[in-house]
Amino acid sequence: MPRISASYHATDTLPDGRVVHLRAIRPDDREKLREGFFKLSKSSVRDRFFSVKRDLTPAELSYFTEVDFQHHVALVAELQDGSERLPVGIGRFVQNQDQPDHSEMAITVIDELQGQGIGRILLFRLVDCARELGVRHLDATVLAQNTRMTKLLQKTGLPLYSSLDEGIRTLSLAL
Repeated sequence: MPRISASYHATDTLPDGRVVHLRAIRPDDREKLREGFFKLSKSSVRDRFFSVKRDLTPAELSYFTEVDFQHHVALVAELQDGSERLPVGIGRFVQNQDQPDHSEMAITVIDELQGQGIGRILLFRLVDCARELGVRHLDATVLAQNTRMTKLLQKTGLPLYSSLDEGIRTLSLAL
């Protein structure tokens, strides 16, 4: 029986020595997720949603925070700030119904902390969770200009397949 659950937690260390706490997303993260969304630049929002959005809908907030940890896994990355932990990134994957050994993945890190290793930590934790659940491929659909995600996946050392169609790049990371 897979051990991925709502009680998931782990810690990792960034290259600069700061500790990143990872945990399963919870339904009570709705407001924190919404607040974090407002910290994203228009460019980051466009890279994640393929358009500029001003807010997340109630349905999106439910979808993003109410996950089953079997077909939909979502992890929150938090940094310690005094006595509290601040959410700084989210990584998730959702099983493809037509291809159960494939899952669509996404990673978002707040702009001010992009490029510091949080996305990499989230990616490798998602890879671990996906393997635990029998997922063989993590797929990412990104805008062609989203080179950050492409480079992040390339640096894993895992086999990566890529195709480009009308400005949309489909990346498949073989686990």
